[in-house]
Parts: sequence; structure tokens; C-alpha cells
Amino acid sequence: MAVLAERKKVDVTFGQAIRIVAPYTWHQLFEQIIVVIPVVLYLAIFQWIILQWNIEHIGRVSVGISMVILGLMFFMEGVKIGILPMGETVGRILPQKAGMAGVLIFAFILGLLAAYGEPVIGSLQIAGSGVDQDKAPLLYTLLLGKPFIIVAGISIGVGIAFVISILRYIRDWSIKPIALTIVGLSAGLTLYASHDPDMASAIGLAWDAGAVIAGPVSTPLLLALGMGICMVLGKSDTGMAGLGSVGMMSLFPIVIILGIIFVLRQTDYGAETVSAARIHGEQAPDFIRVAWASLFNGARAIVPVFLFLLLTLRLWLKETEECIPLSQFFIAGGFAIFGLFLFNFGLTFGLGELGNQVGHRLPYSFHPPDESIYPTALGKIIVVAFGGILGYGATLAEPAFNTLGQQVEEITQGAFKKWLFSQAVAVGVGVGASMGMASLIYGLDLLKLLLPPYLILLVLTILAKEKYASIAWDGGAVTTGPVTVPLKISIGIALSHATGFAEGFGILALASAYPVMNILFLGLYVSYHQKR
Repeated sequence: MAVLAERKKVDVTFGQAIRIVAPYTWHQLFEQIIVVIPVVLYLAIFQWIILQWNIEHIGRVSVGISMVILGLMFFMEGVKIGILPMGETVGRILPQKAGMAGVLIFAFILGLLAAYGEPVIGSLQIAGSGVDQDKAPLLYTLLLGKPFIIVAGISIGVGIAFVISILRYIRDWSIKPIALTIVGLSAGLTLYASHDPDMASAIGLAWDAGAVIAGPVSTPLLLALGMGICMVLGKSDTGMAGLGSVGMMSLFPIVIILGIIFVLRQTDYGAETVSAARIHGEQAPDFIRVAWASLFNGARAIVPVFLFLLLTLRLWLKETEECIPLSQFFIAGGFAIFGLFLFNFGLTFGLGELGNQVGHRLPYSFHPPDESIYPTALGKIIVVAFGGILGYGATLAEPAFNTLGQQVEEITQGAFKKWLFSQAVAVGVGVGASMGMASLIYGLDLLKLLLPPYLILLVLTILAKEKYASIAWDGGAVTTGPVTVPLKISIGIALSHATGFAEGFGILALASAYPVMNILFLGLYVSYHQKR
């Protein structure tokens, strides 16, 4: 046994180590390049040719985009070697040692911490930097006056979603009654809120809150925890383990935020005027300040989750270091924090800067009429088409989306091809993004665009098979990634400021609804042909 336990040390030179590590590193880097570069090229070419405007600060933007790519690579590696194995380990051991109550309490706390750490939540607050306090005081209060309310509401919604997801794994619950209840309740609250102008201004924010939360921190945690529990229950080889949970995670924050809007409306919610420049740094960016903020946000996202998982394993479950070695834990945490630091820093000076340039230039294609680049009618069509193409292309590049497509083809045994799934979701995102753009530039009522597709989803969910319903709701949730969310929000806000019709929210929610609808329709079509 001593001989077997002995580990032989292998000495390699620096050159040999590079040759071993380089192919793997390039593969991980290339995965992020194909996510970011197509979006960047599309924005740059559109600004240069269609909007007839050169890219400003091109050197700084290029360096920032490179940092975004490197940051995503380091962050995803930290998730793979840290969050995923720790989540699966806890999910496998916790039911055996803690009982049902312990599992559910752990899931709720983990959901709170994961949502709190999502970097995309900050995008919502940044989007509110231009909200007019006199025009929409309640929305202003949520985003700028008392921002902790929106963060707390989203976190509670995700915590509840984690609990319901774990119960689904254990009790074999169907996703249908859960989705129907939450969407129906959200639609009812939305209809009621629409009669009050102040509450109506925050409807788009509530629905977008659900669209942005399925991000790079909470999604892998939920799936890893669920996979560990399914392994204990003997369900990990069914192919359905975890399906539908990400979709539910995007539904619960909607109803929570709508509820907060109703409660806040009954109080004296007036907030003191907050300087957008003071909060969001609209003045010339300071490298040291942005670097410090990027590092702080990265640590805030990762440290609470990692420490909670580690303390659960060591102090609660009494697991030894062999379960998750401390060296692996610290390396994973360091990779994840460093990755988010690079990503946040690069987003400010690179991808975010490019998106802001396009967003601020985009209204000039149709507004004001006497100074626009194109005739008003043509310019508006160009903007709507721009949103559709951006939504379509960016969706195809999302890594989580491509992983789900492969899983769908395997689950359906080839009946639902990855290519068909990808096109159904990407086209749906494109249509939804176009509808969102149209609501901003044509002054269309967001409620009339938002509720009809979700009501159709209720009917289709009832008719669809369980696996297709789960696939559909997950498909709509994974279309919003850390790269596309800030871009869509910044562009929507710029258009809303130019037109004055809306506050810029609702595009993400529309872009998430139509993919679900497309998949459900295709699921019915595939089921019909399978019966024949």
C-alpha cells in the first residue's frame, strides 16, 4: 500500500512545461475570442460604415477588449476547477449528512450569495444613470436612490429559485405548474401596475431583472449543486438533470421586483437627487479608480461564494482536504477574481466604451430629423435591423448557449438537432431585440409587446412535453451573457434618451421571451412527427 501511495515526481524543463500547457491555454483563449471578437467587429463595422463615425480612442479600446477576452478565460477556468467541483461535492454529500432542511437552507444562502456576486446586476444600476427623477421617481429610487433594494430583491428571488430547483430534483416536480404560476402572477401584477404611471415606468426593469441574472456565477453553481444531488439520487444519467432550473432562476426575480414596486409605491419613496457622475463616474475615467473598483467587484463576487462552500465542506460536513485540496481552492479563487478584475476593467475601457460610442451615435441615424444621417423612416428601420442582427449574432457566440445546444441534441437522441436549436434561439433573440428597439424609437407601449408573447408561452408550456418545456425555458435564460447584457442596456438607454419615449428597459426581457416561444413551437413540431 505504501508503494501504491507513493507518488513519483517528474521533472520537466520550462520549455517542456510550455509545450504541455500551451495547447490547453490556446483552446481556452480561443473559446473566449469567438465570443467577443464577432460582436466587436460587428459594432466597429456598423459604426464606421453605417453610422459614418470613426472609433474614438481605438488604442485604449483595443487593449480593453483584449483584457475582456483574457478575463473571461481566467474566470471560466476558475469556475471549472473551483465552483463546479465544490458545488457537485456539496450537492453529493449534503443530502446524506444534513437532511432536507439543511439542504434547502444551504441552497437559499448559496443563491443569495451567487446573485449578489453577479457582475451584470451592476449594469442595471449603470443603466439608470440617466433616469429623470421627475419623470420616473419610483424607478429612480430603485436604481439610484436606494439601489440595495433592487439587489436584495433579485438575490431573494434567486435564493428561492435555488430552493425550488433542489425540490424539483428531489421530488421530481414538473416545471409546468411552477412556470405557469410565476409567469401568470407576474403578468397579473404587470397589468395592475400599468394603470399607475409611476409603477408602469419600472415594469421594464422588473422583467429585465429576470433576464440578466442567469450569469457566469449563479448558473454554474446551480447546475453543479443539482448535478451532485442527482448523482446521489441516481438521476445523473437520465440526461434531464438540471434542465429547467436556469429558466426558473430567471422567473422568480421578476415577481419579487414587481412585489417590491407595489410595496414601495405605498411608502414615501422620494429620494434625494443623486449625481450620476458621482455614482457612475461619467467624468473622464481614472485608471487607478477603475482598477480598484474592478478588483473590489471581482473579490465581492467570488470570495463570499468560495468561502461559503469551503466552510460548508470543512466545518459543517466535516470533509477533509482530500475532497477539495486547499491548493486547488486558492488557485481557482485567484483565477476567478483575477479574471473578473480583467473583465470589469476591460469592459470599462474597451467593450463598454465601444458600446457607448455606438449607442450614442445610433440615434443620429434618424434623430433629430434635420440633422440625421438618413431620412427618419429609413434611419429607424436601420436601428431596428441593427438590434436584430446584434441579438442574433451575439447569441450564437455565447458559450453557455452552445453547451446547452449540444446537451439538447443528446437528450432528444438527435430529434432536436443542435443547429436547429441554435437557430431557433438566435432568431428568437433577434426578433425580441428588434421589438425592443422598435418600442424605444416608435414609442410603442412596452406592455403590449411584452405580455402577448408571455401569454402565448403559458399555452405552449401546457401543450409541450416536459423535456421540451424545460429546454425552452433554459434556452431563453442562457441568451444573456456578461458581454451582451451591458451592450444591449447601454444602447437601449442611449436610444431612450434620444427619443424620450421610454426609460430604456424591456429589451432584454423581450429578447428572452421569443426564444422560449420558438423552442416550444419546435418541440410540438418534433413531438408530432415522432408520433407519426
